[in-house]
Amino acid sequence: MAFKLLGFFVVSLLVVINHFVKFSYCFMFNATVSPDGSGNFVRVSDAIAAAPNFSTTRFYIHVKPGIYKEHVEVPVQKTFIALIGEDASTTIIVDNRSNGSGFSTQTTATLIVKGQNFMAQFLTFENSAEQKEGQAIAVMDQAKHTAYYKCVFLSYQDTLYAGAVPQFFKECDIYGRIDFIFGNGLVVFQDCNIYARIPGTHIIVTAQSKNAVEDQSGFIFQNCNVTVSPEIASSKDNVTMFLGRPWRDYSMVIFMESFLDRVVQPKGWLEWPGRPVNLLFYAEYNNRGPGADTSQRVDWPGYHVLHNAMEVTKFTVENFINGTKWLPETGIPFRAGL
Repeated sequence: MAFKLLGFFVVSLLVVINHFVKFSYCFMFNATVSPDGSGNFVRVSDAIAAAPNFSTTRFYIHVKPGIYKEHVEVPVQKTFIALIGEDASTTIIVDNRSNGSGFSTQTTATLIVKGQNFMAQFLTFENSAEQKEGQAIAVMDQAKHTAYYKCVFLSYQDTLYAGAVPQFFKECDIYGRIDFIFGNGLVVFQDCNIYARIPGTHIIVTAQSKNAVEDQSGFIFQNCNVTVSPEIASSKDNVTMFLGRPWRDYSMVIFMESFLDRVVQPKGWLEWPGRPVNLLFYAEYNNRGPGADTSQRVDWPGYHVLHNAMEVTKFTVENFINGTKWLPETGIPFRAGL
């Protein structure tokens, strides 16, 4: 019995240590936010406001478990902010602004990021507006060199606005229904889960908005999982999903080495009324799963099925977002190439 109790104690201790290491393995926190008042602040916004302006070193904010009902902004002068939760399932920042409640699309965001070198880990960002309320952004990121790790993004329409050069998302869960990953950023999504939230027609993942051929803009999805939210798995047969539609003329989206579930429709992509289909660049490379068959994809001049690995290397973390130069500072793991 003593040996069993000792074994149980050791296992429990290892679980606690592993949990602690998971979120604090390399952080010396400058501030702590806790809803019960045990930290330096009870609001995330107040902790950000207390950070130095135009810093060139990280300001680490520990966000303890809880539900933070607030609209959060990281202004231009607040550089190198890091919001570090403990687990995205227990550490949630939520607001409910929407078009339907009178806000312009850009001002609906629960989190707005303008300060460069922002980083977030182990957090959920949610816009809890109902589906009928229209555009309701969870995160609007307009800052360069921003990175997210093991975060969750929740809304229905326009969940995540990625709008700067460059940005990186690693092992994140992104939920939505219409155009729920959108913007004109230069972005790599690596090992992320892309979830349709409700059954219905025309679930559209991306609305990328590259506006000119020379713009640094495009979305890369590498080794991602495109499927339905676990909550609606039993209704999968009623889900009709498309990988994207061109918000701007030169829209650029590539899915590579990813799992595409059967909810992804044979044609793969949708038109945007009035947008040409010869200027965009949509591509797929070495995907897998029942939705990855490209034999019935759209026949647009701008759509491509890629076969040459050498051609695809320009869309990797190392080459597309120059990630080997700036991501190591974040401590977030990444795969540089194919």
